[in-house]
Amino acid sequence: MDTDGLTLVWTPIGRNGCGRLIAEVGGEAVHVDEGCIGRESFRRKFLKAVCQDRPGIPRSKAEAELLRVAGAIANRGKEPAGEGPAGADSQPDAAEALGTMPQRVRDEAQAVLEAPDLMRQIVTDIRMRGVAREHELTAMIYLIGTSRLLDRPLAGIVQGPTASGKSYIVERVGELFPPEAVIRATQMTPQALYHLPPGSLVHRFIVAGERSRIDSDETAEATRALRQMISAGRLTKLMPVKKDGEIVTLRIEQDGPIAYVETTTLTRIFEEDLNRCILIQTDEQPEQTRRILKTLAASRNIAAGAHDVAAVLQRHHALQRMLKPCPVMIPFASRLADLFPTKRVEARRAFGHLLSMVETLTLLHQHQRTRDADARLLAAADDYALAKRLLDRPMARLLGGRVSDAARRFFDRLASWATVQTFDKHDVGKHDESVEDRTINGWLHELYHAGYLELSEPSRGQQPAKWRIAPDVPASGDAADLPAVEDVFPQDGLPQSRGAQVVVG
Repeated sequence: MDTDGLTLVWTPIGRNGCGRLIAEVGGEAVHVDEGCIGRESFRRKFLKAVCQDRPGIPRSKAEAELLRVAGAIANRGKEPAGEGPAGADSQPDAAEALGTMPQRVRDEAQAVLEAPDLMRQIVTDIRMRGVAREHELTAMIYLIGTSRLLDRPLAGIVQGPTASGKSYIVERVGELFPPEAVIRATQMTPQALYHLPPGSLVHRFIVAGERSRIDSDETAEATRALRQMISAGRLTKLMPVKKDGEIVTLRIEQDGPIAYVETTTLTRIFEEDLNRCILIQTDEQPEQTRRILKTLAASRNIAAGAHDVAAVLQRHHALQRMLKPCPVMIPFASRLADLFPTKRVEARRAFGHLLSMVETLTLLHQHQRTRDADARLLAAADDYALAKRLLDRPMARLLGGRVSDAARRFFDRLASWATVQTFDKHDVGKHDESVEDRTINGWLHELYHAGYLELSEPSRGQQPAKWRIAPDVPASGDAADLPAVEDVFPQDGLPQSRGAQVVVG
């Protein structure tokens, strides 16, 4: 909306009319706020901040436009299926939306896409949004979202203890994707994906909420459609319905593919879901808690300007809209297949995750990569090097049974006092007050299945299980690693990227 030099940009970031409102004058952001546009108090506060000391901005026109937008949002639930905002045609085309953005923003986005340190700039922008460190985690989530443009996108589960910042991080990274690219779903029923308007899921980034803590057959059924969409990129269902007094079979189809991310506090996840996703973890260490506290303190005392916040969001919305879906060729895929660890059957899916990550990095760097005679982007050594760095630890758990970093740190603390005696979770709680009982239970079982602990006595009623340190603890180097960069790229002329080596953090 443009009102005598004032432009208002509204981005939904939640339900019930909640979102982010940015006011620009002459292409420069002058105010940004988040809240419910349907509330008079929010509109009044926003208008006061925008119009105060700006006599050239007519408050009456801006107020009228805010009311119009609020009314449109309030009527969304009354629109027929397939015609409302969730429908395939409700969001503007990426190219169309890009064309409405200021040239200055498009130039900034183009410069980032052409920068040799593209990933470093992305991580820096995420940090500006209030995320304390977590460089590799945030880079992974951003790449998962970008992979929506592939034929075989990525899916991820962000795992960590309660209050470790999982949802906050996912939310902040998700905001960097334009509205037409993202579907936010804090909760999904088993049939939800089938009944979205046709086309709603094609190349979308699904940002889900917290995974159910109930591990049961019912939970597995609830995520079956999701597993199918992640694996096959398409859903098909035959459903009996009554029509004109007769039972007929209706065929329901839903096209994808989708990129997907969710969060969980669980340390044990349904295996069929887990091996379709990349499991990535928050940092639960005290040092990271200190960084978070300092970031929170800084946000209260030295608030980022409206221009800084709006600039980061707009730059990334433009960047994502500039990315063109195109085929990617990995010239070194065959060599990777020869070198890839095959000890565990999970390697079959893990290898697909690795290839998709390499393709995503190549696609993101499409302005810096060469093309073959068929106009396919050629993946470079840098793409594999960064994919390996990001995936080495998550893949090690799939390929070689390595325990998570958090569980390993927990074991080191455990081994400092439980060297000879048996212990239960209550004993652990007396020595380790950093996490809740549910997380401790999960780590104990993870260490047990990996051979770090032995079960001395099983639990009986209210009596918890007794554990002891295993006599032969696995060495930290026992797990399989992804192939080394120097083994994949001997000096044989395989394509390299232009510019400096990409480094995260």
